[in-house]
Amino acid sequence: MNEDERAELTRLLAPPEGPELPADRRLLLRGHLMNEFARGPAAAPRRVRLGWVALPALAGGLALSLVLVGGQPEQGAGPGVDSTRPVAAVVLDRAARAVEQQSASAARGDQFVYVKSLDNWAKSAGEAPRDREVWKSVDGSKWLLLLDGHVPNPGGSDDHEPPGEPAPFAGIGSYTYAAALPTDPDALLAKIHADTAGQGPGPDEEAFRTIGDILREQIAPPAVSAALYRAAAKIPGVTVADSVTDAAGRPGVAVVRGDSGGNVESQWIFDPADYTFLGERTVALKDGATFKKGDVTGQMAALRRAIVNEAGARP
Repeated sequence: MNEDERAELTRLLAPPEGPELPADRRLLLRGHLMNEFARGPAAAPRRVRLGWVALPALAGGLALSLVLVGGQPEQGAGPGVDSTRPVAAVVLDRAARAVEQQSASAARGDQFVYVKSLDNWAKSAGEAPRDREVWKSVDGSKWLLLLDGHVPNPGGSDDHEPPGEPAPFAGIGSYTYAAALPTDPDALLAKIHADTAGQGPGPDEEAFRTIGDILREQIAPPAVSAALYRAAAKIPGVTVADSVTDAAGRPGVAVVRGDSGGNVESQWIFDPADYTFLGERTVALKDGATFKKGDVTGQMAALRRAIVNEAGARP
């Protein structure tokens, strides 16, 4: 560590004179510090690796403090500083704890999962997010209804096919599938790997994508949702980005993973105060025909989700 880095570390992480800083604040300070290091001189850059040490338990739970140790960065962890996976595990564990405090949403097979969001899985750069509402059959036996703020889908009954919509199903991504997942993170990840074997560019990328699909537009029992977050923390290449915003403009901290081709990065965005899920976005990792490196290529903000009795009904 050179003198400039040492001075910056002292400025950002000086021992507090009063009560211990909240872990959330230390996380953001750590992100700022690592960004400063990443923007340092190009000649002979020095990578740093992070570890965690436990401090005495405080009123808000176990306090964690960052230490810098020597070593090589994690590989395949996406752009920027590669050594953030320990922080990703902390963020995902806090998200898991948040959903564990929620009440279970019991659902009958004849009901629907309702999700309202602002959505822009972009057709062109700069397109504004639009309202999206979707009703998905709980047991997978009925057609879904989609109103995307653009062209309303007039379907929703079980006796005809809404134009352009997929057939009823109770497979991966359905309420039935999510509700039956194991609540042990290792067992859950093993099941998703088994159920998606041979799909996508690789098992880890497909598992991260599948978990993201469930989190984005489905409802699962709190214990299952918590296990989904903790299972995601076990997937190699998962890192953290701070100072991000969702499609509604809400600030957050993101858990991220780049795709195997190095083209885009998926970001799950959480409220930095209570770690509730805010939304998801994808960011370009390199210049392309439509997007430049750093452009948001798709995004959504989750606004409301509930169990309702029929397609088209709102809570």
